[in-house]
Amino acid sequence: MSSSVSITSCYAFVPLEAAGLEDLRDELLSFGRARDMRGLTLIATEGINATVSGTAESIEEWKVRLKDLVGEIEWKDSVASKQPFERWSVKIKSEIVGLKDPAICVSGKRGHLSPQEWQSMFERDDVVVVDARNAYEVAIGKFRSAIDPGIDAFHEFPAWAKNAALPKEKKILMYCTGGIRCEKALLTLEAQGYHDVYQLEGGILAYLERFPHGDFEGECFVFDHRVAVDQHLRPSQTYGLCPHCGNAGDRAITCVCGKEQKICGDCEREETRKTCSKRCRNEVQRRVRNS
Repeated sequence: MSSSVSITSCYAFVPLEAAGLEDLRDELLSFGRARDMRGLTLIATEGINATVSGTAESIEEWKVRLKDLVGEIEWKDSVASKQPFERWSVKIKSEIVGLKDPAICVSGKRGHLSPQEWQSMFERDDVVVVDARNAYEVAIGKFRSAIDPGIDAFHEFPAWAKNAALPKEKKILMYCTGGIRCEKALLTLEAQGYHDVYQLEGGILAYLERFPHGDFEGECFVFDHRVAVDQHLRPSQTYGLCPHCGNAGDRAITCVCGKEQKICGDCEREETRKTCSKRCRNEVQRRVRNS
């Protein structure tokens, strides 16, 4: 595979002045446009969260600029043969990861385990492993024996944590895609009285970089046109983006228009969704009505 597109993701919880967010957004927009970059960057008073793509040179320049902005920051790097994003976007948000609980405020690192430390602790008998991601992400890959909260959005996590009744005498190991959701999920569990909580630093992406084909089984969902990455952080060859619901799809179909497409199992159960697009789906529905 020709790896011509560099991809990097990062986040940092650092205080940013609300009055300066618009200027920062405009600066970062200009920065990326000048270098033909793609991807999404979120900025808020609590920090920055970004996954971007471009040439190797533009990504290195991006890293230097963000380091100047927020200080030391950790990066998760990968490559692809084509652009995983359609456009370049920088957005101002109320949160860089949406928990919708203003009482949870991240300040400094808490309970971080390197992939090596996580691997060692994962093998112990006195741990409980919790996946902090959404159910559709968990469905295509997760750590062996991990608990799936079954949530559809991250802001549902506090309600789950309140009723989870996890054993408080055990260590709780938490993980997510790149680490950012665990920063708030860890504090959420501590607020519920859990005091021996740890998170996988850098998330699944950092773990797979160090331990491909280890205790993480399947593939890791990502929020771009790669849909998922495999055990070696390569764009998935198994999953495509379901055109009807946006979830990961691995069911190959031939659309009425002749195009090959992958859709998810749920949409496959509906005959009119065995199509490559909503446009073709509407055409099938029209034929059914007129038959």
